[in-house]
Amino acid sequence: MNGAYQLVPLADAEPGMVLGEMLRDGNGNVLLAQGVVLSEGMLASLARHGVELLPILAAGRPEPVVDPARVQDRLDRVFRKHERGNHGDWASNILRQYIEDYRLGREVQR
Repeated sequence: MNGAYQLVPLADAEPGMVLGEMLRDGNGNVLLAQGVVLSEGMLASLARHGVELLPILAAGRPEPVVDPARVQDRLDRVFRKHERGNHGDWASNILRQYIEDYRLGREVQR
């Protein structure tokens, strides 16, 4: 999880926010791991440890842009020995369809 994060004062932090990097105390001890979803109890505990700022994962990061043509080109290369639509090779067709649906973010049709 190497995402952009912003430092948020502990007073402004809310349950449900996600840590953007590992949180350590003044002695270097790990308090919370990167990617932890904060709870009310965690926030109270951090206040007792004297934590003032939290590296919160930035919300609203743009989703990566998927180029359908590039996905198809890559799948054509991976499945080059398996002709698309060949009914005799049903397992490869199903696998290709699942990978294509996943890469393009489509709902899987069962």
